[in-house]
This record gives sequence, structure tokens and C-alpha cells, in this order.
Amino acid sequence: MQVTKRTHLQARLQNTLFLVLLVIVIGLIAWLSTRYEIKADWTVNNRHTLSEASKKLLDELSDPITITAYASNDNDLRKPIKDLVERYQRHKSDISLHFVDPFTVPAEVQERGIQVDGELIIYYQERSTHIRQTPSEQELASALQRVARTEKPIIVFLEGHGEPSPTDFADHDLSKWAQVLKDRGFEVQSLNFGKGLEIPYDTQVLVIATPRKQLLPGEIAAISDYIDKGGNLLWLLEPNISLQGLEPVAEKFGLMRRAGVIVDPSTQLLGLNNPAIVPVTSTGYGYHPVTSGLEQYLTLFPQAVGLAVVPPEAWEETILLKTHPQAWSETGELKGTIKYDEDSDIQGPLNIAFALIRDKSGDKEEEPDTPPKQRIILVGESDFLSNAFVGYGGNLDLGVKMMNWLAEDDTFIDIPIKTGVDLSLELSSNTVIFLGGLFLFILPFSLVTTGILIWLRRRKA
Repeated sequence: MQVTKRTHLQARLQNTLFLVLLVIVIGLIAWLSTRYEIKADWTVNNRHTLSEASKKLLDELSDPITITAYASNDNDLRKPIKDLVERYQRHKSDISLHFVDPFTVPAEVQERGIQVDGELIIYYQERSTHIRQTPSEQELASALQRVARTEKPIIVFLEGHGEPSPTDFADHDLSKWAQVLKDRGFEVQSLNFGKGLEIPYDTQVLVIATPRKQLLPGEIAAISDYIDKGGNLLWLLEPNISLQGLEPVAEKFGLMRRAGVIVDPSTQLLGLNNPAIVPVTSTGYGYHPVTSGLEQYLTLFPQAVGLAVVPPEAWEETILLKTHPQAWSETGELKGTIKYDEDSDIQGPLNIAFALIRDKSGDKEEEPDTPPKQRIILVGESDFLSNAFVGYGGNLDLGVKMMNWLAEDDTFIDIPIKTGVDLSLELSSNTVIFLGGLFLFILPFSLVTTGILIWLRRRKA
């Protein structure tokens, strides 16, 4: 095509018009971005998206919620709080957020007991609670649960017989789990029968976690009486440790323990060298409110025993947890190479935990349509909630769900504990070498080569 002044002018006009239209489009997009926003959560477990369980919790809170954030005028401090609360406000419009600079109101800070910059106070009805750490959906959901409970469920841990403690911090103790329960609005207490053979009348759940010493007849009688009167119970058992006199309690549920310790060869696939650490995955969870939503998680049980229950007619049992079919109960010593012996070992799948319920009312003619239920959970393992293991997989979620169900707080069972599993990137040494070579040598060489080829082609044209 012959280039003339006219075609040259037309080309310039087209280019100018294109640039003008491009600037207009960019300006319109920029203007629209100030009016509307689109957010996408690409994290592995959608930790920046309000979970369905949190939405369910908000649906239960009919009254307005007020959140006061005592945070200094620092965008890095206030923005995460605002972003988190906005996720809740999109689902519940009567949540209000107010920022207060604590350095401008020292008297109010002292009166409200504010301890850290960025502390939140959540108000609901006539109750309030504080969040004194970096807020997340989990912390805010826990705070909402605390203010939603009209009364704190009292959880009593039996002590005095070598049980793991809810207040001590050794690896085998239960203090991390107990602290989470406190954060969720439970009141955690310890019970030592040495100070009196009586279980507090307002106990919502009694926890018996593998006594190592024999219980006295009076202690066993007090526990039996508590159960006979409809008390809820979480009983954690271990292999190779006797019931320490609690056989009459086991008879109430028809509870029997399988011989040996459960082993699972699939633990090698998880990088675990101890076959006595039993994993439970999606196929191992029973159909029950306690296990609902746990299908995506792996729970680990360091040394478990198989259970069987044959309860009286009044009880209704549900299998909560069971092993993989390839697992078995090893009756020999856990030394050297462990192999299944069909003559002495017990082939899986084996049941690890049961939930039992029965009506509390004794007079069926006066029972309401939905009589209150006595709730029992029996678990053939206790270390899964210990300080050493509670942070693995879904162990903590499972422990909290168990307690919510036993305390009859069914509304709160499904609130998940979200963790940022994608906060770090781990690369093998070969991958690091490949990426280093790619960005330091291959890509620069490719760009230089491409530039030279284009230059040579244009020179020949």
C-alpha cells in the first residue's frame, strides 16, 4: 500500500482515537473500582471466607452485635480488624464496628480493662467479652459463642489418680485443649475426691481421662450415681491400662476393650515411623453431629485400643470413629518388624469411639415431644487431645465438637478451627536448583536470544 499524506494522517488519527478511547476505558474502570469491589479467596482452606458454620452461628444471634476496637490510628492495625468484621457484616447487617484510639481516652481504657493496642470488646444483649490477640474468624467466632451462652457449661475433669491435667503443660497433659474450651465459653474445673466424695451438682460434663491408680469404692459410687442421675460423660481409655476399679461403670454401657494395641501400616505413607499412631480419615467417621464436617480432616490417635459396646435397651449407640480395614489390633510386643498374625491379632476395621444417648425422663407418660437426652462418649485413646498431639490434623476440632455435643450446645458444634496451612512454602533442594537456574540463566538467555533473532530478521527485511 502506497503511503501518502492522507493515509499517514488517517493512521495518526486512528492511533490518537485509540489512545483517547483507551484512556477513557481505563478511567471508567478506575471509577467503577471505587464503587464496586470483587474479592476472591485463593487460600487452601478458604480462611478469608466466612465459613458456613459461622453463618449458622450468626443466624442464631437475633439481636444486634456491637464491636468496639481499641486500636491506635494505624492502618496496619485497624485494616485487618475492619476486613474481618466486614465479612460478618455482609451476612448480619446489624453488626456495628467502632474504633477508639486508646491513647486519647486513658480513663475509659482503664475502666474497660484494655490491656493491648488492638483489643476488641464484643457486646451482645447484656453480655460482653474481650479479644486480646490478632483477630481471626476463629477468635471472633469463639467470642460470639461466649457472649451467646446465657450460662457457662461447667466441665469437670477427674484428678487425683494420675490423670492428665487440664491445667499443667507437660506433653501428656490437656491444658491446650482446656484453654480452647475456656475460649469457647466453657468453665473448666478439676475434681479431686480427696476433698469430698461429691460431684458438683451443676456439672454439665464429667471427663475421666485414663486414671493410672485405683479408684476407691466411694469414688466409684459417686461416679455411678452421677451417671444414673443423667450426667453426661466423656471417658477416655488407653490400651494396657486397667480400668482402675471403673468396671461397674463400664458395665452400664456394655463396654468392652479389645486385646492389644491398634497398629496401621498406612502411617508410613504419612511419614510416621510409629505404626501405633492410628490415622482416621473420611471413611472412618460415623454419621453423627460430632463428626459432621470432619471428613476433610485427618485425625491422629497415638496409641488406641479397639472398643465394643453392647448397651442396655435404653441406650442408643453410634460409632464415631473406626480404623482403616488394613489396621489390626496387635497383641504382641511393638518391637522390630510388626506383622499381622491371624492366630492372635484382631483384624480391622476396629471401632475407636462411640457416642451413646438415652432419654433422661423416666416417666414416659409425662415425657415432652423431645425429651432431654443423656449423652456419653467413649474413646479408646486419650493422647489425641494431649498437648503433644492436639494440634495435629482435626484433633482439636474433634475434641471441641465432642464437648459441645456433650454439653448439649448443638448450635456450636460445627464451628471449625481454621488454620493457615498455606502460610509457608517448602521446596526440595532439586526444586530450588531448578528454579534458580530457570530465573538466573534460562529465562535471561531466552530473552537475549529472542531479541537477537528479531533484530537479525528486521535487518534482513
